[in-house]
Amino acid sequence: MVRLDYQELVFADIPGLVEGAHMGIGLGHDFLRHVQRTRLLVHVIDPTRDNPIADFHQINTELMLFDERLKDRPQIIAVNKMDLPDAQVGWELWEAEFNALGHPILTISAATQKNTRQLLGKVFELYSQLPAPAPVVTVEEAPIYQLEEDEHFEIEKLSTDVYQVHGKRIERIVSMTYFGYDDAARRFQDILEVMGISQALTDAGVQVGDTVIIGETTLEWGEG
Repeated sequence: MVRLDYQELVFADIPGLVEGAHMGIGLGHDFLRHVQRTRLLVHVIDPTRDNPIADFHQINTELMLFDERLKDRPQIIAVNKMDLPDAQVGWELWEAEFNALGHPILTISAATQKNTRQLLGKVFELYSQLPAPAPVVTVEEAPIYQLEEDEHFEIEKLSTDVYQVHGKRIERIVSMTYFGYDDAARRFQDILEVMGISQALTDAGVQVGDTVIIGETTLEWGEG
């Protein structure tokens, strides 16, 4: 429970979200179920890491793959460790890319408490603007949610060496993948394998060096 002046909010600390969390890797499902109950997300960014923008995208991808509705949660970005010179230099490198995302951003230091009160104020401010939550219902009244049948995909051969993959889910996933980050690219390849798309492309005749189009993204097919 966090108190700010005369206001109170319940915060949930969700650590340990790792690649593959949506598939239950690590404590993925346990943590992600807590995220489902939140109404506002605060991403704590470490600007001393090699690629913090990729870290941000990876977390959002894991959230969306677990529950697509999470992509609509309001988000605040808290850039931490700003008491450290390395963090200040790192933030200068990535600030423009984070600003382009369109989320509220605050630079903070948990160690010195710089701007932490301002961060809480922003959380309370945005929370107060959210529509009222849905009323709590009993088990008997609770609606049953089922996953959309959006795993379906089709392979279209556009020319000798150009293939297009059509599919609602895979097109959403590719739009949220940050291909400038090696781990994200490898994760996307794993998703293609799990969904059966890699095998379907192989069966359709795709070769190394061919072009594969998914949504608005064009990829060069490589070694498996």
